[in-house]
Amino acid sequence: MYEHFCVSRETAREYIQLFVNRLAYGMQFIRPAADGSFPYFLAKDKTTDEPKPLNADVIRMHLNGDITINLFSINPVTQRTKWVAIDADFDGAIEALSRLQWELKQDGVEAALEQSRRGGHLWIFGHSPLLASEARIYIYNLALRLGVPIVGAGLKRGIEVFPKQDRLEDGEYGNAIRAPMGVHRKSNRRYWFYESAPNPEAQIDYIRGLKKLTEVELQTFIQGMTLPEAYLPPKREPYIPPVLPPGYKEFRILEHVQINTRERDPKNWVARCPSCASAGRDRHGDNLKILKSNPLVYKCFAGCRKEDIREALGRPIRRRHTA
Repeated sequence: MYEHFCVSRETAREYIQLFVNRLAYGMQFIRPAADGSFPYFLAKDKTTDEPKPLNADVIRMHLNGDITINLFSINPVTQRTKWVAIDADFDGAIEALSRLQWELKQDGVEAALEQSRRGGHLWIFGHSPLLASEARIYIYNLALRLGVPIVGAGLKRGIEVFPKQDRLEDGEYGNAIRAPMGVHRKSNRRYWFYESAPNPEAQIDYIRGLKKLTEVELQTFIQGMTLPEAYLPPKREPYIPPVLPPGYKEFRILEHVQINTRERDPKNWVARCPSCASAGRDRHGDNLKILKSNPLVYKCFAGCRKEDIREALGRPIRRRHTA
C-alpha cells in the first residue's frame, strides 16, 4: 500500500516549474477497465467539454495520492519541451538506461533515473524549454551509438522517447507519460527517483539540483546530425477521392452526419454514431470517428458494426449476388 502525503502549494508550484510544459493533462482510472488495465483519459470540463487546465490543486492531489495524472511533453505553441523522458520496460531495461545515464554524464548532462512498474524512466531536463525535434535528434543518435534498441523501424521492444513527435499541429496532444511521484493504480505503488529519499519534497529538491541541459549545449551535441531516417515520421498524404464510373453514387458518411466541432482529434473527424443515436445512446456525440486521410474509413467506438450504421441511415450496404 502506498503512503499518503499532504504537500504544500509551494511544493506543487515547484513541481509545475520542473515538469509541466502544457496545461492539458490526463487522469488514470481508479478502477480497472474490463481488460484489467488502468487507462488514462483526457481531463475535461463537464460543462464546456474543453480540456481542464492543470494547476497546483491537481498537482497536490497527484502527489498526495488522491489521483494519478499523466503529462504531455510538447507545448504546441512553441514546439518545445521542458524535459525528455526515456521509457524502458524490456529485459535489461535498467542496464540500458544506466548506460545512457553514464554516457549523458560524459557530455555534462545529469539525468535522473526513476523506477517504474516494469523497468525505469530516465529524465533529462532543459535549462529552458528545448525544441522537441532537436532533443529527439540527440537522444536517438546517442542510443543508436550505444546499441540501445529503440521502438520503431521494425523493433517492438526497446526504449520509447518522450516526446514521440518532433512537432504538433493545432489540436494535437501527442503522447503522455505518467507524472513522476504519483501512485500507479495497477500496482498500487509509487515509483521514485533512485538518488533521493522517497517523499515529494526531497525528490523535487533532487531534481532542482541537477545540472540542466542548455539549448547551446544541445545544438553543439547534435551539430551535423539528423533524426535517423528509419525513425522519421510518415508523411501525411491528402485524401484524393477516387474516380467513379458514370452514374455511380458512392456512399460517403460525411454527407449523413454532423461533425462534432468540440472534439479536436488530429487524425479523425468525430460525430454522433447514427446507430447509437437510434438506440438512445451516444449522449456526447463522439462515438463515431471518420479518418481524415480517407473519409471512407469510419468506426463506432461503442461497438456498432458498419452494417448497423448504414441501416440506421436508411442506406443499407448492398450485397453482391453470386451465381
